[in-house]
Amino acid sequence: MGLHGEGGRTGEEDLMVDIPHKVMVCPGCAREVPSGAPYCPYCCGEDGREGALKRGGFIGGIFGLMAGGLAASVWFAFIGPEHATWNATLGMVFGGVIAGLVLGLIHQRKR
Repeated sequence: MGLHGEGGRTGEEDLMVDIPHKVMVCPGCAREVPSGAPYCPYCCGEDGREGALKRGGFIGGIFGLMAGGLAASVWFAFIGPEHATWNATLGMVFGGVIAGLVLGLIHQRKR
């Protein structure tokens, strides 16, 4: 049968099974990428450094969020809920996120 189910058996099915694909589709940007490429040149840059920096910043930001949240919760428990303000608590959390983001970027840049 043909591609759409009409006609008889032509033998095309046997030929189409073994043909390797020459391009892949990047899951991030949905552009076609050569199948042998280790990374997408559109998302990660020509040498892959841009993607590594994004990944390092994201992971650093997540660790900073956890560290800032832990520091804020310990400080909040130590000071007490009647003396802790939202500004200081959220400042600790966001400060942790920014510090983690910067440290993650610096760590990936050194590699």
